[in-house]
Amino acid sequence: MRIHRLTLQAVGPFPGKHTIDVDSLSANGLFLLEGPTGAGKSTIIDAVVFALYGGVAGGESSDDRLHSDHAAPDAEPFVELTFSTGAGIYRVWRSPKYQRLKKRGGGTTTQNARAKLWRLSHVEDAGEPVSAQVQEVGTELGRIVVLDRAQFTQTVVLPQGQFASFLRAKPEDRRTVLQDVFGTEIYDRLQKRLAEMARAARTELDRATTEVTAAASAFAACLEPVADGGEHTSSPSVTREALLERAAELDAAALTDAAGEVCAQADARAAEAADARDAAAAAEATARDQLDAQRNLAERLRRRGALLAEQRTHEAAEPAVRAGTERLQLARTAAAVVPVLEAHERAVARVSRATGLHSRLLDQARTGLHPDLADLDGPDALREGHDAATGALGALAELVELEADLPRRRSEVEAARRAADLAGNRVGELEAAVAARPAARQALEDALDQYRDAGARRERALGRSRRARECLTAATGAEATASQVAAAEEALTAVAARAAAALDAEHAVRLRWVAGMAGALAGRLVAGEPCAVCGATEHPHPARPTPEHATDDEVAAATAAREDADAELTRARARLAALGEKAAALHEAADGLDTTEARARLATAEAELAAAEAAITRNAELEQELSDHERETASLQERLAEHRSTAASLRERCEHLARQLTADEARCAQGRGTTSSVAEYAEELRGRARTARALLDATTELLTAREAVREAEERLAAALTAAGFADAEAARAAVLPAAEQRELDQRIQRHRSDVARVTAGLAEDGIAGLTGTEVADVPAAQTTHAEAMAALTRAAGAASAAELRCRQAREAADDLLAALAAHAEGTRRAAPVLRAAALATAGEGNTIDTTLATYVLLRRFEDVVAAANDRLSLMSDGRYTLERIDEREGGQRSRKAGLGLRVRDHVTDVPRDPHTLSGGETFYVSLCLALGLADVVRSEAGGVELGTLFVDEGFGSLDPGTLDAVMTELGRLREGGRSVGIVSHVADLKDRIPERIEVRRLPSGASTLTVRC
Repeated sequence: MRIHRLTLQAVGPFPGKHTIDVDSLSANGLFLLEGPTGAGKSTIIDAVVFALYGGVAGGESSDDRLHSDHAAPDAEPFVELTFSTGAGIYRVWRSPKYQRLKKRGGGTTTQNARAKLWRLSHVEDAGEPVSAQVQEVGTELGRIVVLDRAQFTQTVVLPQGQFASFLRAKPEDRRTVLQDVFGTEIYDRLQKRLAEMARAARTELDRATTEVTAAASAFAACLEPVADGGEHTSSPSVTREALLERAAELDAAALTDAAGEVCAQADARAAEAADARDAAAAAEATARDQLDAQRNLAERLRRRGALLAEQRTHEAAEPAVRAGTERLQLARTAAAVVPVLEAHERAVARVSRATGLHSRLLDQARTGLHPDLADLDGPDALREGHDAATGALGALAELVELEADLPRRRSEVEAARRAADLAGNRVGELEAAVAARPAARQALEDALDQYRDAGARRERALGRSRRARECLTAATGAEATASQVAAAEEALTAVAARAAAALDAEHAVRLRWVAGMAGALAGRLVAGEPCAVCGATEHPHPARPTPEHATDDEVAAATAAREDADAELTRARARLAALGEKAAALHEAADGLDTTEARARLATAEAELAAAEAAITRNAELEQELSDHERETASLQERLAEHRSTAASLRERCEHLARQLTADEARCAQGRGTTSSVAEYAEELRGRARTARALLDATTELLTAREAVREAEERLAAALTAAGFADAEAARAAVLPAAEQRELDQRIQRHRSDVARVTAGLAEDGIAGLTGTEVADVPAAQTTHAEAMAALTRAAGAASAAELRCRQAREAADDLLAALAAHAEGTRRAAPVLRAAALATAGEGNTIDTTLATYVLLRRFEDVVAAANDRLSLMSDGRYTLERIDEREGGQRSRKAGLGLRVRDHVTDVPRDPHTLSGGETFYVSLCLALGLADVVRSEAGGVELGTLFVDEGFGSLDPGTLDAVMTELGRLREGGRSVGIVSHVADLKDRIPERIEVRRLPSGASTLTVRC
């Protein structure tokens, strides 16, 4: 993957917008990212990681490290990165979650994280949108970049100091680091899973074995003695002890044979018992048939006697039944005449009622309001009188209703007049209210003019408050840093003294070493061989070593002590310089104020801000009051127009109702004639119509009743003649009530049914053949059947018991054979699991005594060491190589074999413990190990080619020669178009690398950057 361009805004210490053209910056392969400690160099790397993964390099929340506290309130923080991989060229834009100003009103609100992704045809292309959803962008980038965030930060950013500790770590700690880097915990999980599966397999086999033993014990219970001919015997060739012994040995063949033999014996006993049960059942059936025959004979004899007795009773009742039949026939004949008799009686009663009613109505008419109606003769005259009254009444119907509604209408006219007056009054009130609205509006506008610039005043006050808070923070930091500067100066003095002492000690040791060189050379002379100095073969007076002679180890130790002291002095000076620079920057950022002055400025600014906030609130309240005033004015004007229209409508309606009322009162006065009202006149007509109708109906009913009597007398005479009765009284005497007829008919039918039933019963085959002399012996037959039933019960019990034992034996045998089959299948399935678990956990069959997880780490560690040695051989000029050993560093055996390290010194051909390396040697050996690990991780990630690499290491511990070797090796990383960014503040690197990104602090405490190509 190659990075082409990076743009960031309002991120970390950078409040402004900055664009880094990485293609131009890395044209020569190397570029430098330099600046003072804490200025924001790591923020640039965090921005790259955040653009790709939505989080920073260290894994912390992006909200905590990305959003700039120095940016303007309306500045949106974002990172935009253009990069390319084998999948193409892409541009990603991300904005973290942050607090922004509300678009309306005061305060802030949370803006959620956002992301966008484009695919480009070239770097300067506008691009084709791929996605604008945060989750989708993350998914697409995972497919495009291939590396996850952990692998990316291990291969693109090499963290400072981490692999120096890895070089010197114990094998156990080194194992943890390698597991984290390569993700080999999957092999640990696999190893543990195999062990769990092996334990489960063993448990399952133990359970299967237990089931075999339990099934054998259950089957052995079937070997208990069984009843056979009244004697108890046992299976002759299969014993309980032998069966349980074969089960303990899991002898499937012997157990199968025993199961078959026992089941065969049980089948034979069950068959014998079944034959005995069948014979007993046949004898019981014969005895039961004989008992049924005797019971049937007894029942037939009893029934014959009962039928003969009932027959004699029916013969005695026969005369009474014949008399009842004749009486019922006469009543049924009279029943045909009864309806005619009743109709004649009803006709006579109707004539009597009609005559009485007609007389009463004539008397009432003669003494009432309409006596002339009593003199009218016949229905036609009465009908004419009724129709005349009804017609006059119909003509008055409308006037009656109109007269009844006049009081309500008079009240309605009065109410309409009052409503019109009220509407006119309301119109006057609304006109006065509308006239007063403009003056109130002008007063609100005058008050609002005082707060028009409240927003600008708040922004100015907010800026002064923010700046005052920054000054207070900087002043507080400046006071704290001043004490740190004093402590750093004291520490520098002490470290400088120790460095001078170490230099003097090294100089003294080297002088002793030079002074003892003669003794050392003389110790190597051999008689007859030339001297390395003068060439002579004779050595008459060789020098002798002096007691104060310094050895090479002492010189090396003194040199290492001096180098350590120099390194400590360099760090102390750098710390003092950084603290001094920090103190100056904080003092400048505080505008030269101390904490007391800064707090006073902050209090003043916060008071101004509070006043501005109150002005904004009052401005909003007045604007709302003005808006409410305008809305109420419009509402009043609408209501005034409505009330004016309503008042006019009410006046017009009042006049209309009054005109209609006057006209209708005149019509009613004309229609009532000589009466006091139309209703009284209508009631008089209604009474005349009722009297005429009643007389008409009574006359008509009297004539109709007289005709009905004549017709009823004719039908009665014809019915008596047809029924054979002399007169109506004879017919009435023959009538019986319906209930008596039903009861008499039921008795006759019941007698005839009983006679037929008795006759049919005596004629049945089983009854007709009897003479009455037969005898049925039921008790003897019952005794014989009881004896046969008892024998059958005994035989059936024996057969059931034998069948149960046979079934139990077969079920127990099936369970035993199933348990044996399950054990065999479980053994077959468990074998590969147990074998794999033993190999993975260094158990039986693992000849190298190494677990699976350890074996994988060994192979990866060997790859890392090989990759590191490719670079170490060049950086050390062929002197050092790394070797993997099974022991701990220092010669102790490691519990986690194979992860030890030692350094091979090819000058002395002596292995060295990594702890004995000097500071500079430790740095470049650790760097080689880090780069080797990065190469292996990159290959593990699918061979992803990284076009851009950042090395974040401390180069200050290297001497010029080693620094040249390291820079040469880093230069090799750019072969094939690879660019390397070095993150450092070492001054010598500025002369070596002209292309760089300079990060500098501003007086405000914020930072800015400059790209120099």
